[in-house]
Amino acid sequence: MKIVFIGYDYTLDIAQRLIADGHEVIHIFTFPCDDVFSSNTQITAFATHFKISISDHTITSNDINTLIDQGAEIFLCAGYPKKIPAINADKAYGINLHPSLLPRVRGVMPLPFIIMHEPEAAGFTVHKLVKDFDAGDILYQEATPIDKYTDVETLSARVAVRAPDAISAIIKDIKTYWDNATPQDNDDASSYNTPDTDMRQLNWSDTAENLRLKGRAFGRFGVIANVTNNMNETQQLAVFQFTTWPEEHSHETGTLLRSSPREIIISIQDGYICLKEFQVVE
Repeated sequence: MKIVFIGYDYTLDIAQRLIADGHEVIHIFTFPCDDVFSSNTQITAFATHFKISISDHTITSNDINTLIDQGAEIFLCAGYPKKIPAINADKAYGINLHPSLLPRVRGVMPLPFIIMHEPEAAGFTVHKLVKDFDAGDILYQEATPIDKYTDVETLSARVAVRAPDAISAIIKDIKTYWDNATPQDNDDASSYNTPDTDMRQLNWSDTAENLRLKGRAFGRFGVIANVTNNMNETQQLAVFQFTTWPEEHSHETGTLLRSSPREIIISIQDGYICLKEFQVVE
């Protein structure tokens, strides 16, 4: 089938599976990335290798119609933060992969909220693209394991290793899945806004346990730390890995105890935090 893929580096495995299954990817849409919380360098290289046209502007109705005129049969979205214009279901299928068990945890970035608030929603859903975000009829759902130790990398990996097979099976029998899709129960829906800087912020007055939860929830997506270095300069850091531990101390909360290129140690409410992987946010 002729497919338009909409995604970024995290969902590249799905695009690769489409090629392996013998489908023709006629265009790829991605979006501008900061290479801190998201990236599209690999999918751009993939498009170049397979001579697939790629663009990162906001998708327009004209884009949709032009690609349908070029024979597009399926628009497959797997990670796109903007609203996709309506796709005429009489001309092409529009489906989206969402990493939660809808209708729970709708939103652009659901995984942190699953870990922090709704672990029972761990899994993924393939649904029809409609005018409202994450609200289309459900073609397929699959739950994934989660426990109190699961971090965002593990949770996203569990989705990543299952999604290509699921998408492959759905596309092979797309009409059956489409015709038998079930409406979502909006009365049972929950939704979350994209995490902002305040939500990502590490607060030195917080507990070791709460900071660990935030670390599990954001992981490679990164949290934000404001650190005053040994030269009394305050820098904002994107932090991708850290550890905390409870321990009695007499330091003022937020005291910088060690600063090196690979390790920053700061006192927190009931112990210490060690920042292990980080970079300055310009």
